[in-house]
Amino acid sequence: MHQTNAALAIDSEQEYRAIECTLLESTRGRWFLSEHGRRARRLDSALLEEAIGRLQSSIRQPPALLGQLKSEVDGLAVFIRDTRAALLSKPVARIDANSATPPAQSGTSAAMGILIAAETMHEAAWSLQARDVDPEGCEAIARNAALIYALSQQQAMESRRALDLAEALDTAITRLAALRDTIMHELQVDDGNAVEIAALKPMA
Repeated sequence: MHQTNAALAIDSEQEYRAIECTLLESTRGRWFLSEHGRRARRLDSALLEEAIGRLQSSIRQPPALLGQLKSEVDGLAVFIRDTRAALLSKPVARIDANSATPPAQSGTSAAMGILIAAETMHEAAWSLQARDVDPEGCEAIARNAALIYALSQQQAMESRRALDLAEALDTAITRLAALRDTIMHELQVDDGNAVEIAALKPMA
């Protein structure tokens, strides 16, 4: 059963990648992927807004629940910080001793480098084909260069989406910090009221 589920997961991933590559081959398909990413990004922000709004509406809960709410806010803030760090983390680039070119410093710059290299490869292939140098091979090189170019554009869009989501997480962390300050204030007010009530009670 486990092997069957694993096979289905692999098939689904391969099918997804095939559809993605097909979409990347046309301008309209690339526009669709870009628009899909933009809408997903907006949905991510809306979900964060909704979660924070629910927390804010719970501020005036009875004092016994404020401590629990503070703990949940602290836990959520830690989770968001960890998610942001994981989102922006980059694997250490391995340096080729035979290469004079340093590794790219960011996903965006890497994608741009691939775009430029793909364009150069494409132009070189057509230049060779114009000189009757293995036309079929040159056509294959040009076709793959175009595919690399399209995939690099998709990678650049994904990098931009990751940065936009990181900015949204920064905003969420700031709002959670303000929410935590409000909870702490409410706890102090409730503690002060409890002390005043205790002072007003007659001695036994």
